[in-house]
Amino acid sequence: MTASRSARLSSEDYRAAVGVIIRNLQKSGDLSDAQLATRLGCSTGTIRNARGRATSLDPLILTRIEQEFGPGAIDPFLALGDVRAVPLASARLPMDPVLAIVEALHSIVEAQAVDSEGGSRITAPELRKIIEELRHGRTALDALIARAEAGR
Repeated sequence: MTASRSARLSSEDYRAAVGVIIRNLQKSGDLSDAQLATRLGCSTGTIRNARGRATSLDPLILTRIEQEFGPGAIDPFLALGDVRAVPLASARLPMDPVLAIVEALHSIVEAQAVDSEGGSRITAPELRKIIEELRHGRTALDALIARAEAGR
């Protein structure tokens, strides 16, 4: 889905990325169209149409997704520009940064254990099982880096 910076993006590229975002949120949160719509303050039809790539999602709803679900929630959209979201130095993290990083590292170590599903090589299914820990760890690192850079 990531297009090079020189490639001209289409509405279909945008709609496909938004569809991935909606499906990811629904899968990770076990949310129906109606439940997600309620959390975002929009109609069920808006969610259904965005998920099915029938219409473009209003940028305000996209912003609400990032606010509601945190840094990285709209990364499939941002990937169209070869970027991703990171928290600002002023952002309040929903978790202790050190704990989030340690939990992510612990999950990686467990996935690389010789007796794990893929042995010492981490498989895609193993990574999918620990994706939330990885995201929280990445968010924590990004927030700490932003704080360090702001203090220069």
